[in-house]
Formats: sequence, C-alpha cells, structure tokens
Amino acid sequence: MQSEHYLYQKAAAMQTELSSWRQHLHKYPERSFQEENTAAFVEKELRRISGMEVFSGEKDTGLNTGVIGILKKGNGPAAALRADMDALPIQEDNDTSYRSVHNGVMHACGHDAHTAMLLGAARLLAEESSFEGTVKFIFQPAEEMTDRNGKSGAPYMIQHGILQDVSVAFALHMDPEYLPGTVRLHEGPSMANVDTFQAEILGTGGHGAYPHLGTDPLWILSFVIQAVQGITSRKTSPLSPSVISIGEVKAGSSTNVIPDQVRIQGTIRSYDQQTRLHLEQELEQAFSIVEAMGGTYHLQVDKGEPALQNDKMAVHLFDQTLQTIFPDYSILRKPYGLGGEDFGYMAEKVPAAMLFLGAGFENSQQRGLHMSRFDLEEEMLPVGASLLAGTALQYFQHNEKNKEGSGM
Repeated sequence: MQSEHYLYQKAAAMQTELSSWRQHLHKYPERSFQEENTAAFVEKELRRISGMEVFSGEKDTGLNTGVIGILKKGNGPAAALRADMDALPIQEDNDTSYRSVHNGVMHACGHDAHTAMLLGAARLLAEESSFEGTVKFIFQPAEEMTDRNGKSGAPYMIQHGILQDVSVAFALHMDPEYLPGTVRLHEGPSMANVDTFQAEILGTGGHGAYPHLGTDPLWILSFVIQAVQGITSRKTSPLSPSVISIGEVKAGSSTNVIPDQVRIQGTIRSYDQQTRLHLEQELEQAFSIVEAMGGTYHLQVDKGEPALQNDKMAVHLFDQTLQTIFPDYSILRKPYGLGGEDFGYMAEKVPAAMLFLGAGFENSQQRGLHMSRFDLEEEMLPVGASLLAGTALQYFQHNEKNKEGSGM
C-alpha cells in the first residue's frame, strides 16, 4: 500500500480508469500542435465531472488543441495544475497491448500519464468540499516542439491570459530514472534554458584532388568544432551548469568534390541568464575562427524556453503534501538536469513548481525519456493524481492560515 491517506485511497480506487486513460492516450499518440483527438478525449472526460466548466479551442485557450477545466468553490484564490499532452516523433519498440498504432509517433516522455493523472486530480478535487478557491486544470499541447514562429504551447496559452487570475501553478513529470517511492524536488533553477543555433561556414570548394586551390569549409569546421566544445569545458565556470552540443552537420554530395559550404545546428543549455549570454558570446567568438582561415560564416542563435525556476513557496507546498500523503517517500533535492521544459514559461509568470515522480522499472535499461522503449509503472498514476490534488488543497489551506494570521 502506497499510503493510508484518504486522497490516495480515493485515487487508488480509480486505478483501472487511470490506466485505461493512459493506455488509450499511449495507443493513439499525436504530435505537437496536432492533438485533436487527444483534446477531444480530455474534453469529454472533463465534461463528465460535476461542477466543471470546460473550455477548448483557440478562442478560449489560445490554441486549437488546448483544453482547460475550471472548478470553482467559493471566492478564494486560483491555483493552476498543468499537464502536457503531445507525443514525440519516435517509433515505439515496446510489445504491449497499448503500443502506439501510429508509425513514427510515440508517447516517450510520459505526457500520456501526465494527462491521465490530471484528469484523476480533477475528479478528486471535484469531490472535495474543504476548500475555498478555484482550480484551473490546464491541458497543454505542444510542449515538445515549436512551430514556425519558434513557440511551443505554453507561450500561446499564457498570451491568451490563462494565468491572469492564477496565484500559483503546479506540475509533475514522470521520472523513469528512479523507482517508485522516490521523487526529485528542487528549489530554484531545476531545468535549463534551451537555445538553438544554426550556422553556415562558406568557402569556395573545389576538386578533391586539388584542395590547395580552394578554401575547404570542412577543414575549417574541424577547428570550429574544437573551439565550440571548449566553451563549456575551458571558458565557462564549472560551477555554472551548461552545455553546447552540435547535433547536425550537412555538407557535400560527392567523393571528389570539396563542398563550398557546411551547415551546422546545435543546442545550448544553461541555468542562469548570465551564463546564457556568455555562451552566446563565446559561440560567436568560436565561429570567428572561420574568417581567420579564409572563409566566411553566418551564425544565428534562437532563444527557446527559459530555465525552470521552482518557487520556494510552491516547492514547500509540494513538500508538505508529500509529508502528509507519502511520508515514507525519499526526496532527492537536486536539479533535474539540463533538459528543457516549457512549464518554465508559466514559472516566469506566477510562483510555480514541478516535481519529478519516480516511476521506473527495476530493469530500466534503454527505457529513459525519449527512448523507443520508454514505459512506466502505472501504479504511480494514483500517486501522481493524489499529489496534484493534495498540493492544490495544501495551497488553499496555506492561504486560509495566512488570512487568519493577518487578521483579515
């Protein structure tokens, strides 16, 4: 038994339904900005919940596939609970009854579970009469990818105003790296700024037999790569988590022709704004080698999602909920890594926190995030649902105590 607390017991009684929701979503995954059937499924389930106002579509959420449920009880403040809904362009390699039926598309990051758990939390909170306030259940499309404007899902929903009356926001992420019974909960910068760069190195090209008669951009690239890889290992403080990785190099189409250009793309990760700016400046310096070697270059850096800054108060509320419902759980108080999470946009606007919930298997090799064999222990679905619901309740209790303390 995970817990004797009533919220978990009610969530555990929903295990079959939670698993059914998750497996349905896993079987029929949809990529970023294409979550039409997923959104329809979520909307249908929300409308079954008594007292739930449901909004969907671009007019009401800022995105065509966005869905929001609003549960209002009394005149208290508003808390937001958020789940992402999109899948990844990955071919699934699992042999399960709920394996993806769509070739090349898979829920390899747990968003199917996040959506199921938030539906479960909505059901739990609808049955609660012990709080005064409003809960917004935000089912967000497009966490994984950006569109032609360089935006993922969160900025569109924020621009639409979904957080205008919200005082705090919570989310959780399934974590295949740790077994059930362990969570990661960290205050401050916990996931990375995610920027990308695209560059071209231009030479003259030429005949492969006579390289001395031209300018070889591939030869120049070899020096640029060394300079780029030295930025984080030799020109950035080891106390500032950061990485620059080149993920794509394209050049040439023949064995005996030196190309006249090389195209390069990569990612830049950091935790703070000072390091973010430093890495961009050093990247420009690294590419300046090109001109010293007789070539020219074009470099573009695109700013992506901000680092996830977990708010102190929001982390405390998650912490209190864990101590209340799952007092035997181990809490690892360390950052979650240099991965990105567009919940960081919401955390820029309101106090917010995301928790990582251990849901891995004993034999978890090759089952990590964004891997073709990713899967998770479904016994954690009621744990996540009760944590989300419990943390919202914890916030309303916290607010009531503050009101009493101030004599209001």
